[in-house]
Amino acid sequence: MRRKPTSLLSPSPLSLATGLVYLFLYAPILVLVTLSFNSSRFSTIWQGFTWHWYALAWQDTELIGSLRASLIVGFTTTLFATLIGTAAAIALVRYRVRFKRATEGLIFLPVIIPEIVLGFATAGLFGVLGIAFGLSTIIAAHVAFSISYVVFIVRAKLANLDPALEEAALDLGATRLQTFLRVTLPLILPAVISAALLVFTLSLDDYVITSFVSGPGSATLPLKIYSMVKTGVTPEINAISTVLLAVTMLLVVVSERMASGRHSRWTMGAAACGVALLVVFALGGQTHKARGGELNVFIWSNYLPDSVITEFEQRFDAKINIELYDSNEALLAKLKSGGAIYDIIVPSDYMVTVLREQGLLQELNRDVLTNFSNLDPQFVGLPYDPTNQYSIPYMWGTTGIAYRKDKILEPVDSWASLWDVRYKDRIAMLDDVREPLGAALKFLGKSENSTEPSEVEAAARLLIEQKPLVKAYDSGGFDQMLLSADAWIAEAYSGQIAKAIADNPFIGYVIPKEGCTIFVDNMCIPRSALHKELAHEFMNFVHEAKTAAAIANATGYSSLNLAARILIRPDLLTNEAAYPPRDALERCEFIREIGPMIDVYDRWWTEIKSK
Repeated sequence: MRRKPTSLLSPSPLSLATGLVYLFLYAPILVLVTLSFNSSRFSTIWQGFTWHWYALAWQDTELIGSLRASLIVGFTTTLFATLIGTAAAIALVRYRVRFKRATEGLIFLPVIIPEIVLGFATAGLFGVLGIAFGLSTIIAAHVAFSISYVVFIVRAKLANLDPALEEAALDLGATRLQTFLRVTLPLILPAVISAALLVFTLSLDDYVITSFVSGPGSATLPLKIYSMVKTGVTPEINAISTVLLAVTMLLVVVSERMASGRHSRWTMGAAACGVALLVVFALGGQTHKARGGELNVFIWSNYLPDSVITEFEQRFDAKINIELYDSNEALLAKLKSGGAIYDIIVPSDYMVTVLREQGLLQELNRDVLTNFSNLDPQFVGLPYDPTNQYSIPYMWGTTGIAYRKDKILEPVDSWASLWDVRYKDRIAMLDDVREPLGAALKFLGKSENSTEPSEVEAAARLLIEQKPLVKAYDSGGFDQMLLSADAWIAEAYSGQIAKAIADNPFIGYVIPKEGCTIFVDNMCIPRSALHKELAHEFMNFVHEAKTAAAIANATGYSSLNLAARILIRPDLLTNEAAYPPRDALERCEFIREIGPMIDVYDRWWTEIKSK
């Protein structure tokens, strides 16, 4: 019986299900691309079409520098992995190889091993060998995991290639080299090109392995994007991600057509256009050629404005290399690996204690830090470094409650508001081990650094009870959720909320009456630093009144530089998130290192998230 074709107006259940699956997979991509043309700084609010963010991304020195690094790594990895992989495929198919099965297993092993394991092992190897992390280690790691894919593709083509063609060429007097160049290579060339494009795409997109082996000045685009997302999504991320996505998809399509033998001039032209698009973007930004040395800075994302970097580079004829991290623990792991060498790091308060106790910091020369006197005495000599022998405060902030004043009309002054059933599906909590548990402990009248298992359990049970009310656990986008009214109330970092308040006066911020977290990020010099004098110059420069004000105005976080106050925007000085009342800070508490008890916190946090 002849089957009636399915109409677009009346799709079959299978077609409908398939369409829904594709919609689920590609809808986020379509949203990202659409929002890259949104004139609003906040991706959840559409305010019209613009190319502004693409132009801004193209001028962003740090962002474009990471794209350049990605292209250097991608092209170099593609070259070496393709050559080695193709040679390995030919050897496995055309020659008798001793321990062939074992060799094949070793070649294909990187495809099976989880990336995080491969990255950790590679970083450990480089550390043992004393190889400094940088572009060379990223390239080596990428080549190692990419060779397998080249062997897969080229070997499949060789397996279907009639060896009689090569034998005929040899019988007619051709040398083995001539046979390879004039017979074998032209026949397997589509597979080789396909494999090369696939390797380039994999290298360009890799984050996990790269994060383990990157070093100063070698942050790739995926590392940059991820670190920016962790501290708040910006429109430039959407723009650069769209460019990266377009090129990646184009190269994947071209790779598939090459592998199936459907290549044409159009196919090669499309691949060339894709790569050209990336190269054009990579030519953006401004670079500074320095004769006064280089300064390697390991810092949080969006925490050091381009204007400050440019001024320092021009004044000291130096070059600042920025690398980003998304947690204090990531900073600690990178320093302990021994492969990454930085001159300036910016750990939070409790991490200063950890780094100092593990001998990873060097003492500062306070004699040359003349601008230390500009600092607010309230933030000097804190418990984690009583004499400021190892750290100089950089910025500070709090973790309190942000809320929509036009949605919540009742007074908000307690953590209890985050457990109010009236706000179900309108509550956002930070996606962090210590902060939500700390809030629950404070709500119970306990210290957020409690080392009593029973108190931590009680706090965890409180969060489990709260979970049905929570819309999202998000440490990067809670400000946008509030701006779009997707959330009415949220546990929030003060810096991001300070920016949100400047854009929407209906957003409020309060330090709960039970107290909350106060944090101070600090500048330190690692013991392995190579440019100590320049690092001290940078510390002193940052605490000049003009520089400190520029940083505060750009980041939204609170400056502890008293001399800078007259230069900070008046609207920021009166911003309740950036500069809360002094008496409210007396209820705040620093997060401290809690030793083995952190395992208990981690275990309960895992249970909370899995409920």
